[in-house]
Amino acid sequence: MSAGTTTCEACGASDVHAYPRARTSGRVIVRCRSCGLRFLSNPEDAAAIHDFYDEYDRELFELYANARRSSMLDVVWRETIERISELLGGSAGRTLFDVGSGGADFLALARDAGYEVSGSELAPGAVEVAKETHDIDLHLGDLPTIEGSNLYDSVTMWCVLAHVSDPDELLTECLRLLKPGGVLFMQTPRWSAMDGAALAVSKATGGRASRVIDRRVSDTHMRLHSKSSMRQTLERLGFEVIATESRVRYSLETTHYLASLGVPERMRTPISSSVDSLLKRDAFFRNVLDVFARKPLG
Repeated sequence: MSAGTTTCEACGASDVHAYPRARTSGRVIVRCRSCGLRFLSNPEDAAAIHDFYDEYDRELFELYANARRSSMLDVVWRETIERISELLGGSAGRTLFDVGSGGADFLALARDAGYEVSGSELAPGAVEVAKETHDIDLHLGDLPTIEGSNLYDSVTMWCVLAHVSDPDELLTECLRLLKPGGVLFMQTPRWSAMDGAALAVSKATGGRASRVIDRRVSDTHMRLHSKSSMRQTLERLGFEVIATESRVRYSLETTHYLASLGVPERMRTPISSSVDSLLKRDAFFRNVLDVFARKPLG
């Protein structure tokens, strides 16, 4: 595929470049030269994504949950709730809706902070865990199946935007659910120097050595934003952008990542020790964006 045959899903520019097709996965990553978004030009369709989450039963979800950096996430979640409260003005009785809530651990913290909480999930196993662990009833399904508008003071998403086939639809639904003046928070994967190096290796080998970049851009992880692409997307859809901030934040234990890349078990511990040391010093690749935006009052 040559430049010009695909337009950027974030800014609409046609000045895009396609990298070599990965030999193993068949994936084609596209870079927008205008806003910096990297995305798959040939992702799975929405039905296939739904099938994936429909099969995500409780056992699979708990395997994922047990691989998370729980102590790190707890700190980040609390800081985010505090910042959302500051942006909302700190009034009591606020409502918060979390898209893709998982086991509702974040929602439980928001509830403890005084929020009336709700959320949604596509994975039945996560809905079960949320109810049994935190007595939180999640909506099982997509946002268009939720009736009403101007319902919540805040809508949050933790690494959800990269997983949907139609990001514009998701963000438009978030705008519908937010009250005027309400705050949207998103954490979403960011294109980093690590990804650039992995893609360069894939390109140099004609797509043969693509395992690392395939881990970052895949059928369930379809886009990596830049600050510019994220801002342009939100402003185009009608949000007022408050901040886009790059962060070092790896939610899963390093050994889990290494295993998913096929690194031999004997090598995982020494590599993990080195990477974890860098993470503790906030000195590793900035792999996500924290995004705060607002629904206009008018």
